[in-house]
Amino acid sequence: MSENSAQQMIVTMLAEGNPVWYVAAMVNMRSHDVYMIGRAAGYPDKAKLRRAVWARKNAQQLAA
Repeated sequence: MSENSAQQMIVTMLAEGNPVWYVAAMVNMRSHDVYMIGRAAGYPDKAKLRRAVWARKNAQQLAA
């Protein structure tokens, strides 16, 4: 799994409402690292995270 896809998965899981500790366990990372990735995408504002996820999906659909 590339770094970018791991970050996308982390943001998606946080946007779905999963706690940081759970996401960290699922991707085998430290909670602090997961938190920092999420914070860069707008965490703890779940609405902002969902917008980031939707924007990424829309960009991928337009590129295809």
